[in-house]
Amino acid sequence: MIVPDTSIWIEFLKQNDPIKTHMTSLLEDREIAAIEPVFAELLYGVRTPRDKDIVFSYWQILPKLDFKNGTLIEVSQFANNNNYHNLGVGLIDASIIYPVLANKYQLWTLDKKILKVVGKESRYEV
Repeated sequence: MIVPDTSIWIEFLKQNDPIKTHMTSLLEDREIAAIEPVFAELLYGVRTPRDKDIVFSYWQILPKLDFKNGTLIEVSQFANNNNYHNLGVGLIDASIIYPVLANKYQLWTLDKKILKVVGKESRYEV
């Protein structure tokens, strides 16, 4: 499964190619999974009720990575052990990276800081 981060979702929702075309194909093939921190960031940034409805519609239908009680504590330890703070990777980004790696999924991102810390085997690249 592939987990697009916030940067990919924003490009997709803006209908920017090549992200739009590739994401549409992955969605049709049921290869996309969602994670709560990404959708929380998306919902935080919506400006219209229509945009909110669109984001919620994807949240409701996509399979989700488990984000249970205690996940942020695990994420904090993981990020600390990997020196993320000094590498400029924040807690929200770490809360996306950690579950993706733990589930052996691939992360699709445009974020340069994330790309520096996620190995090629865990990245989805077009």
